[in-house]
Amino acid sequence: MRKRNPWIGALWFCAVVLVLGAFAAQVWQASFWYPSATDVSPGPVVRFLQQIADALVSPALYVGFGTIGGLLFLHARNRARRKS
Repeated sequence: MRKRNPWIGALWFCAVVLVLGAFAAQVWQASFWYPSATDVSPGPVVRFLQQIADALVSPALYVGFGTIGGLLFLHARNRARRKS
């Protein structure tokens, strides 16, 4: 039985959380693009959270997908080492 590196698992977890969190933030933010006529405008706290979501979605996606790509490269390198 192989012993797994817990840091690699933590990196996978963080990468997936970053990608899914960015996607969820973008979907949440898009829900405010077309408000119905009866809704009142969101308060200042919601506007502040929208600005934070808008600022952090792209970097979170870049870091998340970059981490996933790096981990796939690491797994491929480790597998090639074991096969040779």
